Amino acid sequence: MMATLSVLLYQIDNGTVLLPEFQRGYVWNRDQVRGLMRSLYKGYPVGGLLLWQTEPDMASVRGSTPDGGIRLLLLDGQQRITSLYGVMRGKPPRLLRR
Repeated sequence: MMATLSVLLYQIDNGTVLLPEFQRGYVWNRDQVRGLMRSLYKGYPVGGLLLWQTEPDMASVRGSTPDGGIRLLLLDGQQRITSLYGVMRGKPPRLLRR
């Protein structure tokens, strides 16, 4: 299933998409973010995302968790999603907060 960027940002905002505890922190610099935006602008492939659909008690996560229901853990694509979130929303996503 392919979600639009706006749907993905909404899922991050409402706590459906979370980071597993074992994920490293955000490490990209400004040049890498500019490179991502340039690639998107030019229509170049920027890679996919890997999300793991879990029940609430199946894995430790960073940040706050929703009350019950299915969660999507972002296993691959965190640097790209965090960068896009920051560009679109002007602040870091909740999923990075401890």
